[in-house]
Amino acid sequence: MRITGGMARGVPLSSPRAPGVRPTTDRVRSALFNILARYGIEDSHVADLFAGTGSLGIEALSRGAAHSGFVEADRRQIAVIKANLQTAGFADRADVHAARAEDALDRLGRCDFLLMDPPYTQPFPAALITRIGEAGLLRDEGILVCGHSSRTAADDRCGTLAKWDDRRYGDVSLAFYSLAEAAA
Repeated sequence: MRITGGMARGVPLSSPRAPGVRPTTDRVRSALFNILARYGIEDSHVADLFAGTGSLGIEALSRGAAHSGFVEADRRQIAVIKANLQTAGFADRADVHAARAEDALDRLGRCDFLLMDPPYTQPFPAALITRIGEAGLLRDEGILVCGHSSRTAADDRCGTLAKWDDRRYGDVSLAFYSLAEAAA
């Protein structure tokens, strides 16, 4: 697994095998950031929930994000995220939180992009997406992207957030949400 674009393009990221950890593939990550580039990654604030290896937030930093907050419940993966941040040279532009996503929302500042890739063995996290919207974590033009199994439907609306796109990449789909009035 490598960073697919930006100033650290080609830098390898550690991805040890661990139960329940399924890093976002280079192909899907590259496609995601090609889409997000249209909305201005540079100087943005990003959150990476269910961070695993940290590849989504690190990719954002490589492509010019000012800061990324990482949230991961598995303490073994926290060490992997920190090592990957050091390898890529972005440790000074990141905060890493060892917590469940649901419990860390108050630790995150407002985001331009909130990226989440929860375990596919769990139901689609509509309740968490609703809480994120209610907590005001997304800036007015912010975008939440949720990775999910292509076999699972993403809700069209989660509280104040409305889905405006859902892209499929084989077994993986990416659902894109914004504040309902911004998505209209």
